[in-house]
Parts: sequence; structure tokens; C-alpha cells
Amino acid sequence: MHEDLKLDFCRAARLLFRQGLSVGIAGHLSVKIGPDRMIANRFGPSFGTLMPADLLTLDLQGNIIEGQGMVNQTIRLHGVIHQVNHDVIALAHTHPPAVVTYSTLRAVPEVYDQESCFLAGEVGIVEEDYSGLASKEERVRPFAEALRKYSAIILPNHGAITRGQNIQQAVFLMLLLEAMTMRNLSVAGAARATGLTPRPISPEVARLTKQELASLKALPLVWSDFMAKLRATDPALFGGN
Repeated sequence: MHEDLKLDFCRAARLLFRQGLSVGIAGHLSVKIGPDRMIANRFGPSFGTLMPADLLTLDLQGNIIEGQGMVNQTIRLHGVIHQVNHDVIALAHTHPPAVVTYSTLRAVPEVYDQESCFLAGEVGIVEEDYSGLASKEERVRPFAEALRKYSAIILPNHGAITRGQNIQQAVFLMLLLEAMTMRNLSVAGAARATGLTPRPISPEVARLTKQELASLKALPLVWSDFMAKLRATDPALFGGN
């Protein structure tokens, strides 16, 4: 069951890997498929090697319903978030390098470019200090609460979580968040080099631009372009054609 969804899941994971947003075998994606069911990747394969056979059907407590493999305790992160946010369908959690670097500053990145306007008002920070693996409900519940307000949350010294109505949207927002933080780091370097003060896009203009960008309904076109490029490197995820 859900074969097309599983292929989309693996394509999304492979895209994160190809864009350099995964570290080793860390990270999980999940898609809610019922009131107490989700699909998630088993612990072991990286986003760079994940295939449909590596996906498990779980309940929201992290117990395996269907599939072969094991899950680590951090998969509870996804189950708790899905339980708290019934309308969240897809989640992406990984350790993007620029996001992790920027997270040490405990600051929400500024909106410096048009693409970052997609995330205007959508990024929050959870926790002040890193306190180990996110495997206990009391640790994870604040993440779930924050995702009621934000589409992307930064976990200091750790990584990020993004949410969406499908796996494509969740991953697209993770790509945007990494690009946004990279821009902030680049701007900070330029400011030091020139002695000039950078000027972000004002919050009002950024939110208006977000609405204009959303009206274009470009995500399917962007995703189609990503998939056309991914097909060249990972034909097995497209039936070998």
C-alpha cells in the first residue's frame, strides 16, 4: 500500500541528501496516513540510500505496524508532533549545516532576499540550550507546541524541523530554511568585510511578498524541476526510466 507515497518519500529524502542537508544516518521524515498511523524511515539507511523497502508504518507511539527494521527513540519526536498537531501531515527533521551553524547564535534569521520571504514570520527557535537527544516526550512536546505557530523551527546546536501538508512542502521549506541561514551568514561576512550595515527586507514587505509568492502556486513546478534533475542521478526511484 501507499507505493506512490513511498516513492515520493524517498525522492524527498534523496533531494535533501543531494542538496547537502543530511549528516550521516541522522534525520527522519514522516507522513501521517491515518488518525494513529504514520510512515517513517527506519533507523540505519541515510537519506542518500533510502528506498521504499526501508520505510515503516508506525503508530504515533513509534511502534512498528508494518515493515522490517528498527526505529530509534527519536522517532517519538514525530509521533508526539503528529498527536499534538492533528492537521500536520508531513514532517522533515534533519541537520542542515548552515542551520546548525546559525542555531548556535540563538537568533531567528533575517529575511534578506526574495526567496526567504516564503518563511517570513514562519521561523521560530525552541530551547535555549542543547540538552541531548530528543527522545523523551517532555523534551519533544515544546517542539510540537512551537509547530502550531511556526512552519519551521530551529533546534539550537542540533538541526531543524519543518512541517507541511505533504512531504514535498515539508522538504521544500527545509531547503528554503537552509538557504535563508546561508544568506544570513554570507551577509554577516560581507558586513564585516565592508564595515557597512546590512538592511533586511522589512517584516511588512516580507509578509506581503510571501502572499504574492504563494499566489503563484509555483511549488509543483519547482518540485517537478527538482525531480527532473534527480531522475538523472537516481533512476531507481523513477522506475528506472
